[in-house]
Amino acid sequence: MGRNYLRAAKAAGIFIAAVIDSDIAKAQDAGREYDIAAKTTVEPDIEAVVVAVPTAAHVTVAVPLLKRGVHCLVEKPFASSEAECRALMTAAVENNVVLQVGHIERFNPAVVALLAERIDPARIMAMATRRMGPASARVTDISVVTDLMVHDLDILLTLKPLAVTKVTASGSRDHAEAVLTFADGTTASLVASRTSPTRHRDLHVTTADAIYHMDYIAKTLETSHGTQTLAGDALAAELADFIGSIANKAAPRVTGEMGLNVMNVAWRIEAALETAA
Repeated sequence: MGRNYLRAAKAAGIFIAAVIDSDIAKAQDAGREYDIAAKTTVEPDIEAVVVAVPTAAHVTVAVPLLKRGVHCLVEKPFASSEAECRALMTAAVENNVVLQVGHIERFNPAVVALLAERIDPARIMAMATRRMGPASARVTDISVVTDLMVHDLDILLTLKPLAVTKVTASGSRDHAEAVLTFADGTTASLVASRTSPTRHRDLHVTTADAIYHMDYIAKTLETSHGTQTLAGDALAAELADFIGSIANKAAPRVTGEMGLNVMNVAWRIEAALETAA
């Protein structure tokens, strides 16, 4: 994922001080590709860092940086436990630095258009998501819930900011199906799979007044007014939001609190999967 951030940053003209990896050979390989200095540690003059390391290392890498006053964009999933999430959040608050969670789909132009519809959460009757595709060699240390489903959980909880009162789930580490029930009785169904030969990433929202269908891959939003096809690089937009938050001393679009809310539901889904097994 770090290489993806490098690509987006270079394309957007964002200055990159260094690419850092504990394995200097990997850092040098990426550094050569993007003509960037390669290092194994974050030097004192660094102001902001994208933390794109395995989830289990998020807290050990990012907390010391936050305590040094370094702004951090931490890739999703936020962290491995609630205690680790809170350690990151506390370090950011105590040192007055930006902590952003890397939920890239929040910057997908189709999602931006959907949220711009300002759907009344009270009018939402049901939601359904699919995020399916072949297995990725890049992610092997976490389940499909914390790898893929968290993207959709972030969008669902943004559309419907109510407590999730019930969670049911079935499936496995690589293919999971879940149903959430919100405090007002609204339900949301989710499917996430790393075993599908074809990629599907979509969201269906039914309200008392309208139906919305969004395709994350095609970047389209279908409403009663027609279909919009949007354009834009979500990763570049995410980086721009991170930099803007630092410059303007403002909260990022995806805060630590939002990241923790997503993880709390994801962990409940994983617990339900274990119970159902």
